[in-house]
Amino acid sequence: MTEMLKTLPFNALRTLESVVRLQGFGRAADELNVTQSAVSQHIKLLEEWLGHRLLIRQNPHTLPTETGALLARSIRDGFGAVELVCDDLRNAKSSQNRGIHVAAPPGFAFVWLLPRLLEFDEINPEIPISISTDPKSLDPVSGQADIIISYSGGGFNNMHAEKLMSESMAPVCSPIVAKGLDSISDLNNHVILQDTLETPRSISNWEFWAKENNLNLPHFTRARKYGQANLVIQAAINGLGVAMGRSPLVKDAIGNGTLVYPFGEFAQSQFSYWFVCQHAALQSNSVQAFRSWIHEEAAKAPG
Repeated sequence: MTEMLKTLPFNALRTLESVVRLQGFGRAADELNVTQSAVSQHIKLLEEWLGHRLLIRQNPHTLPTETGALLARSIRDGFGAVELVCDDLRNAKSSQNRGIHVAAPPGFAFVWLLPRLLEFDEINPEIPISISTDPKSLDPVSGQADIIISYSGGGFNNMHAEKLMSESMAPVCSPIVAKGLDSISDLNNHVILQDTLETPRSISNWEFWAKENNLNLPHFTRARKYGQANLVIQAAINGLGVAMGRSPLVKDAIGNGTLVYPFGEFAQSQFSYWFVCQHAALQSNSVQAFRSWIHEEAAKAPG
């Protein structure tokens, strides 16, 4: 068997299959990117090697003999099986080396995750990370992400879920704005910055914070609403008003002094950040590497 494999004229066999399938030397030559003369030589070699006539030239087509048709069909089946095995091997290798797709809320992605990804890239240069903030990608049922960072109260049917970090909340503003905030009532004199789309609760963050601390909020006469938490935070850093700061998203700005807490009251959020993925995804070395890394980063920023 080994000796037979070594002496099989594979190029000639491939040429025969192409001629029979395409019913012509010219079309086969075009497909194989060779000359018609080369096609003829391969067929002649194969017929001599087998001792059987394989093709009959009848204008405008070239037709196989019974033997030629049988051999062409066998070649097609055999090469097709080889192709499938090769595709499986290539795809398996590709899936081992491919990057991972992470879906996260826009505020978390821009403010918390992206600045930290440089470290992950340095540690794992062979694992490219792509990030999506599209709401559809955050859906555990219909989304195509390998990993979802969910901001919610938990509860993920048929999914693997781990609590990544909790959060506390308190008003934040630039140091200059803070100079005009001696009491809660002073909020009425400032623009209130709100994020409207990322918070999964029926009451606003401001109302929740006040209720948790038994505070009475003044009537907000001026407010700006944004659809993303990162826009709210940047507006606060720029001195445009006072925002409700969620600890994971304002930690860095508080640390570098671009934001401050003007009041001492904090509220523990009902919601947390969760690491969510399909159970099968945990078999991926890339997913495991990202999982370990993000848990380590989250541990540095307790809510």
